[in-house]
Amino acid sequence: MKLTKRKAIAAMAAIAMSATAFITAISAVALEGEGQSYTGNADYIGTYLASDYFGNSAFEVSFRYESFDPDGTYVDEKTGIEKTIDYNDTFQFLVFDSAYEGWDKTIAGPNGVNLTTPLTSDDLNTTTTYTVTVPIATIEEMLSTGNSPYGINLQLGGVGDTTVYVETISYVTGPVVPGGEVTLTGSWVKGTGGKMTVTQGSANVATNVDNINVHSFSTQGFVNPTVDVTVTYETAPNAYVQSEIQTKDGTQVAPYEPYVDVTGTYTYTTEIATNVTSILAVYDACTVTRIHIYDNHEGKALSVSNQSANDIIAKLQAGYDLGNAMDAINAQGEVDETATGNPPVTEKLFQTIKAQGFQSVKIPITYMNMVNDQGVINTNYLNRIQTVVDEALDVGFYVVINIHNDGGDGVTGKWLDISYQNGSSEFNAIVTKFSNMWSQIAAKFANYNQSLIFEDMNEVMITGAYNRNQLTDEQFYNAYANITELNQKFVDAVRGTGNDANDDRVLVVPGYNTNIDMTVAGFDEGVFYMPTDTSTDRLALSVHYYTPEDFTLGGEWGNTNTWDINGEYGISYMTSQLTKVSDYGVPVYLGEYSAEFKNNMNYVENYIASLNFAAKSVTAASGTSFSTAYWDNGVIGVDSTGTGLIDRRFNIVTPTGTAIIGEILNPTPDYSIPPTNP
Repeated sequence: MKLTKRKAIAAMAAIAMSATAFITAISAVALEGEGQSYTGNADYIGTYLASDYFGNSAFEVSFRYESFDPDGTYVDEKTGIEKTIDYNDTFQFLVFDSAYEGWDKTIAGPNGVNLTTPLTSDDLNTTTTYTVTVPIATIEEMLSTGNSPYGINLQLGGVGDTTVYVETISYVTGPVVPGGEVTLTGSWVKGTGGKMTVTQGSANVATNVDNINVHSFSTQGFVNPTVDVTVTYETAPNAYVQSEIQTKDGTQVAPYEPYVDVTGTYTYTTEIATNVTSILAVYDACTVTRIHIYDNHEGKALSVSNQSANDIIAKLQAGYDLGNAMDAINAQGEVDETATGNPPVTEKLFQTIKAQGFQSVKIPITYMNMVNDQGVINTNYLNRIQTVVDEALDVGFYVVINIHNDGGDGVTGKWLDISYQNGSSEFNAIVTKFSNMWSQIAAKFANYNQSLIFEDMNEVMITGAYNRNQLTDEQFYNAYANITELNQKFVDAVRGTGNDANDDRVLVVPGYNTNIDMTVAGFDEGVFYMPTDTSTDRLALSVHYYTPEDFTLGGEWGNTNTWDINGEYGISYMTSQLTKVSDYGVPVYLGEYSAEFKNNMNYVENYIASLNFAAKSVTAASGTSFSTAYWDNGVIGVDSTGTGLIDRRFNIVTPTGTAIIGEILNPTPDYSIPPTNP
């Protein structure tokens, strides 16, 4: 497509000044600017946005003349006056602002930029390739509207009927632009538009009815470039509204369409790549009032080494388990961090959790389609895992990671299956895959100190068999032979990296279904034991606690919303359960517990308080460390059948969360709550 300048302006008007459509169109044209012939005054070559050329110092155009105007003159379209061709004006770079105004020109030819000594065809030929370098600053300073440059058009100048072949158009890399914090304020509504103004830092902004385009900023040197967008909702609810940052071509950085059931002012957080210099903010059903681009990085990672497992487990209290995030999978059994409706994990979320007083965070991780049959993990996915782990460590957490839903009961795509006969070819393939995975994970984190803890797997069991009486002796013993082998291979893989940090690392292993009774049964029947370890005092045991299930769980399991602190499964039972699993002298990590919210928050709070009180009591009585990690699935609301303490849409603690966190940190059981409906 070839357009004169006037035709290009008309084309922009025809698309109703939509920046998204404009950007898409001109990006394609700009790519076609080289390797083509152009003839005549103002023949259109390409358009280049400031968001594309930001950080470069100049345009470099290599070209040759295919033919010259035969009489050396042309008629100026504006004045109608015949003029002599000056080949210093072979190209015109026209700068314009976000309102598509300006179009002030910088001329260039074979001998340089903005030259005044006439250059005729007698001084040129059709066999030579000429190159001209045009500083971007020179082009931009021509803009006379007083606004920021938004882009540059390139066209032929006053060359009459001359034909020019453009061989290449490229950017000349400029000096690195150091990153800087940027703040924009104003008022903008999708579908209506509005104005945003840069009030801090260096950037340009253009708005239209579809998006806010913030460009020509730099995140060079940032560790974790982050964009906070503050919005106000006047009405609710809003079903699954677009709330996201996009790249300049409209690609979603982190697709997110939350269900917004609140009014008021809130802030969304999105992390972007370090090489991004332009973003589109697209937020529907609200008013955007502030955009903040900054480096969200604290540098508070702990330095811990040479501690026993008992000491490390003690330091994990109180713990938070980040459920329905890196462990989430979609209906096809594929890894999908946002499959359950939670946004991608950010450092802002970890900062929110840490600010409540938690000392550790567990990050359950599902691999599924991100690992092949030989146990080779997708590189990009492993890098994403490292990013999330680094962010949690950066705020000062102890961090626990595991392999999660790959062995989950009823999970589509489950491959970590202990129902196969121990020693069979099927199970041997699982063991090999599992061992190779942990070798790769351990190598990825080889230089991380004891603030990072590995737990090998989660709730592995034979489908439908939750209790000992649901398994024959043969099934039970075979299941434990498989669990014990997997646990041993896990320890061997981590220690086998030959790395001092991995030798020092605390490793956590589970029994059957990570269940206290089934774990104790395995110990007592002599079929479960802790792995052999080349490191001393670096192993811990993993258990979960969801008793009684009719109270703690939802759906078909959760048929009651009350819990009796003085009853059969009350605080005395809790204490006895934790005591018997601590009797084996191994520190215990209770990596999951919670009770789903069924409009019964007084009972839930008392249950949480009682379990944490029992854990403290058992630790004090036995000398064996017992730490807990609350399972937060991200689902909020007092009648939600969820366990969410933090509204992850906006990284804020809910009132329910505040109450429960208080009981986790300072457990105070209330023995007076009667076992009746609230």
